[in-house]
Amino acid sequence: MTSGRDVLHRIDASIAQARAGLGDTNRAAAERAARIAAIERAESDAYRAIAGIRLDHLQSDELTRSLGETDEEAERLIAAHEDRLKELAGELSDARETIERLEQDRRRHEEALDKAVEAHDRAVDKTNERLETDEEYLRRAAALEEANAIVERAEAKLDLARADRAAKGAPYEDDPLFSYLWERNFATRDYRAFFLFAALDRWVARLIRYRDAKLNYARLLELPERLADHVERVEAAAEDIEASIAAYERDALERDGVGKLRDKAKAARAALEEIDASIAKAEATHQTLAKRHAEAAEGRGGPMGDARKLVAKALADRSIPDLKVLAAETLTLEDDHLVDELIRLRRERMEIEEHGRSLARTVDQHADILGGLETVRRRFKSARFDSPYSEFPDRGIVSVILAELLRGAINERNAWRRLQKAQRRRKRDWSDDFGGAEWRDGFGLPRQDRSGWGGRSFPKPPRAPRLPRAPRAPRAPRPPRVRFPKRGRGGFKTGGGF
Repeated sequence: MTSGRDVLHRIDASIAQARAGLGDTNRAAAERAARIAAIERAESDAYRAIAGIRLDHLQSDELTRSLGETDEEAERLIAAHEDRLKELAGELSDARETIERLEQDRRRHEEALDKAVEAHDRAVDKTNERLETDEEYLRRAAALEEANAIVERAEAKLDLARADRAAKGAPYEDDPLFSYLWERNFATRDYRAFFLFAALDRWVARLIRYRDAKLNYARLLELPERLADHVERVEAAAEDIEASIAAYERDALERDGVGKLRDKAKAARAALEEIDASIAKAEATHQTLAKRHAEAAEGRGGPMGDARKLVAKALADRSIPDLKVLAAETLTLEDDHLVDELIRLRRERMEIEEHGRSLARTVDQHADILGGLETVRRRFKSARFDSPYSEFPDRGIVSVILAELLRGAINERNAWRRLQKAQRRRKRDWSDDFGGAEWRDGFGLPRQDRSGWGGRSFPKPPRAPRLPRAPRAPRAPRPPRVRFPKRGRGGFKTGGGF
């Protein structure tokens, strides 16, 4: 058995693990981007060296000015990009520290809420013990027990009447002649027919003794309906008594001063929810900064993105074959070696970029996993599954859900549905429903559990759940054509009287 608070702390630990994994992949992406930047600087150096050799032979300074300006601008952007990465890394670290500080504050407020709820429950127990000798309370409790017994007897009679209606009504519904006359409302004010058909219908009715059978069948249908109305009335009466007991308990709690303890617990819960709102806001800021840092580290945004565009444009104007032709026109082999170096650098950059696409997918996966865990935690808190009245009977299923969510095997919706199914509302003691649903809801009852707090019978345990009502028996379809039997075959038999 695991409390909801412990499950929340395990979700916190999983989020910290996912956040650390995202940080590792971001650092790997930054290292890859730094290597790309080094390659681009080496390419720029090679192009500048080739241009210098070409200038010596062609005595042309136009190429030198163009490439030099491009190199200077690219270097300025790269230097600015490194500063931007440091700035984003610092902001990301600050956001992470803010979340950790808020989570520590939440732990302290959790303890305050637990203490407030425990003090409230002790006071409720004292009021409950006092009411054990209260004559008016015991009178209402006895009335509720009697009302519940009446409901149970009425439901039992209704079930028997429905079973009797299904068994004894079958012969009527299976007989095509009876069903034909019943569907046509024969022998009622609603019956309408051409005089010749009416004469034939009267002949069939006499043949099967329809009028007697009609009375029996009508009683079979009427009794379950009347009993159902009776069940609804006695259920409403029992619910009124139950509500009066809950109100009586609340009045007793107020007179004993338990309302102040309840309000204190509600205030502690409100403070906890306020911290949760701050945590959600801090997590959104962290996600935004992590996305910006990942884009900048990958060179997809920030000054590095501008530098890549600038260098790509400059290099696009000078293809490798063109550079080889230019290098062949000189007497030195130095520019030929530089062109070979450019080919090697381009090949290395292609390999790094290919790996970078896989790394980018990993970064996105880690970000999705972190976002999913944070979404689950927000819904967990919103549903009040961390309440002192919440628990998870199967500790292993929680570990499985979090493990699968961490490795991306399930999404947050699937994980949340499974956590909802695993959660149960904990019965702290036999007086958990003392005071009704209105008394304790303000300080953290799990929202998934729709059962109320108030109005159980005393001193006996709560009444057994009501039996489900049997569905109405289907009506026989109207036959498309009636075949009349020959005279002398006897009357209609139901197979049992009403």
